[in-house]
Amino acid sequence: MNQLSLVCLLSFMPVLGFSAKWYKGNTHVHTTLCGHADSTPEFVAQWYHDRGYNFLVLSEHNKFIDPSTVKLKGEIRDDFLLLPGEEVTGPVHSTAMNISRLVPWEFKHKDRSKIIQNHVDETRKAGGAVILNHPNFGRPIHSHEILPVKNLYMFELYNSHPGVHSFGNAHRPNLEQVWDALLEKKMTIYGVSSDDAHKLQKWGEKENNPGRGWVMVKSEDLSSEAITKAMLKGDFYSSSGVMLGKLVRGESHIELAVNQDETACELASEFLFGRPVSKGEPGTYIEFIGPGGEVVKSMEGNSGICKVEGAYLRAKVTHRVKKKDGSLREYYAWTQPVFTDGR
Repeated sequence: MNQLSLVCLLSFMPVLGFSAKWYKGNTHVHTTLCGHADSTPEFVAQWYHDRGYNFLVLSEHNKFIDPSTVKLKGEIRDDFLLLPGEEVTGPVHSTAMNISRLVPWEFKHKDRSKIIQNHVDETRKAGGAVILNHPNFGRPIHSHEILPVKNLYMFELYNSHPGVHSFGNAHRPNLEQVWDALLEKKMTIYGVSSDDAHKLQKWGEKENNPGRGWVMVKSEDLSSEAITKAMLKGDFYSSSGVMLGKLVRGESHIELAVNQDETACELASEFLFGRPVSKGEPGTYIEFIGPGGEVVKSMEGNSGICKVEGAYLRAKVTHRVKKKDGSLREYYAWTQPVFTDGR
């Protein structure tokens, strides 16, 4: 581990003595067990452990990996946890998080809402919670297909896999638009960031590598139950590089501040490239977003506060950097919404 990695690792260690702490985790990654990834469960878990993550879900395609069978090497940190999970696949994919057993995946139906509902129902029977994965991968999953699903509280807003089109294209909307469409229809759903990594042996910007999307969860303790419970309540933010030093989701406002040192640590990583963009000035920008995706307040700088005036309010931080080659890259943090309409 190089000196920069060690500095970043120490800065991410949870502060003791408080009832709730922030934990860094990834909910979606693959291993050789899926047949098209290049590293074993042990190697994958070790990678996240050694880079300061606090928890990881080994979400293999239609396979349940018992965390007790995954043996790490060396001195294992007390604040690292493997959550039991599975990626339930078919016409749609979802992470079954904190399950006690394999979740069946064979259910078929022409109505994809019913397939998602089956994922949710079967995962709940196995004691877990569902994250709907990469809605823009392949044939996109539209908001009207997600909206009827009951007890679905999380979806992948950002997935750093190069082929999942989280920011949309000519045939798919930006997933923030999908999120706002669901929120405006009174669905309680939170946006997750993950890396969905398959490749740990070959590295490059176009490779599907880890360390490019994660969640920061505020939890009472580092256990599978507590982390899952916190995420189901929206007590987390999602990141592709921006780290927050303060986040308050009050009953009627959101207040946040960027941790510039931790953000600099992340952006110095050799495997975090950011999203290429064609225009914009370098700097840090905060947007507070309400119903319909309307930006109700925006500002330049590293901190901001905004009152909720509509049914919900969420925040997005954009950190734009001009690289040595002249290219512009963006990194983000997304908070979960605050609701004022009884949700």
